[in-house]
Amino acid sequence: MTTIMMKLNIFGAALSAILGSVGVTQAQTTVPTGPAAKPAIVLVHGAFADGTSWSKVIALLQAKGYHVVSVQNPTTSLADDVLATERAINQQTGPVVLVGHSWAGVVITQAGNNPKVKALVYVDASAPDSGRSITDAAAGVPPEPGASSAVKDENDFLLLPDAAVRQYFAQDLSPAEQGIIVATQTPWAIGCLSDKVTHAAWHDKPSWWVIGELDHMIAPALQVKMAATIKAKVTKVRTSHLAMLVDPKAVTNVIIDAADRVQSGKVGYGATETKGVAADDASSSPAPVVQLASRTQAQTSGTPMARDLRGPAPVVPLAGQPPVKIIIDPPLADSLAHGRVVIQYRAENLRIVQVFGPNALDVSPRIGHIHVTVDDAPWHWLDASGEPLTITGLTAGSHKVLIELVNAAHQTLDYGVVKFDIPMRSLTANDPKADGFRAAPIIQ
Repeated sequence: MTTIMMKLNIFGAALSAILGSVGVTQAQTTVPTGPAAKPAIVLVHGAFADGTSWSKVIALLQAKGYHVVSVQNPTTSLADDVLATERAINQQTGPVVLVGHSWAGVVITQAGNNPKVKALVYVDASAPDSGRSITDAAAGVPPEPGASSAVKDENDFLLLPDAAVRQYFAQDLSPAEQGIIVATQTPWAIGCLSDKVTHAAWHDKPSWWVIGELDHMIAPALQVKMAATIKAKVTKVRTSHLAMLVDPKAVTNVIIDAADRVQSGKVGYGATETKGVAADDASSSPAPVVQLASRTQAQTSGTPMARDLRGPAPVVPLAGQPPVKIIIDPPLADSLAHGRVVIQYRAENLRIVQVFGPNALDVSPRIGHIHVTVDDAPWHWLDASGEPLTITGLTAGSHKVLIELVNAAHQTLDYGVVKFDIPMRSLTANDPKADGFRAAPIIQ
């Protein structure tokens, strides 16, 4: 026994020395402080998920030079999750942008009182007021089907059945991604439903909000109402409850917007600019067949439709100019009904021309073309016409098209994903005097 205890003591001393040296290393490598330092981004996952739910956003943020931490909160109680989040916040030496998804909206509402937190970002989330719980915040609003599909186990933890994950939680992700969510979901303690926030940080901190308009877990109308209450800057996307996995670029852009405001020192309480449907519009319309899963979606209020913009896009210098982006409309409905996909798009701050190669960038970095990928095919094609994109020959059923705006050296500058359904139909024989794409009436 003495020998064993001696070995344990030696191990403990060695571990202490190692941990001590790790602490010094962390202090030296943490994101630098100062007026120009980028704030750290602390991401908190929600119920039925874990830290990997932020994987796509993490990669995009890191590529932009941000120090990112994804909290592995236990989802056992509000107090436990806040404690885990505060540990991550306290490890940062500079300002923090705190981001919460779903249930983690409640967590950041409490943990956001930490003085290092300078901005809050809610993603498909809930933001109860002081003295209220996530259940209290949803009072009077009919629950979404996914919220009532959780099953309680013998230990009073809630889990989503496989079917609920695929139908309500992550309905717009691929079957493979849905399978990963099913396998990695973290049980959620039922007591979290009644745990109350002591002081809501959004009373004192500026807030941003991403609302997935196809969310079947937390009603989009309820999120609109909460976002208006906390005076959040709202961005709406055509996604499920998992906006950060379906449209990570849109979510990342919102986080960077908050971080830029923090870094500039101009951030203050009440970021009231609203993007998308007005905050007082509490209606939640049924999901249309055609969905646009991109921050460039044409449905966003105030964003021009591609068909309404005429003439060539100007070629402008990079310095001091807005970023290159692509605006994509849903497929034209009349053509889609006949099995022909016609998608109009518009390049902003980049001119579509038939000029290729790295040397072209020496002439202007603001010239390029598009790459088109259908249904995750291992290949794509190039288009430099600037004309609407036309695709034929797709089978009946669900499809998606990735449209990437690239420069002359084929480097991606912006992108959008269009999702749509091809109806069942019966093609007629080609008419040599027609375009060959006419269709017979839909088979009943």
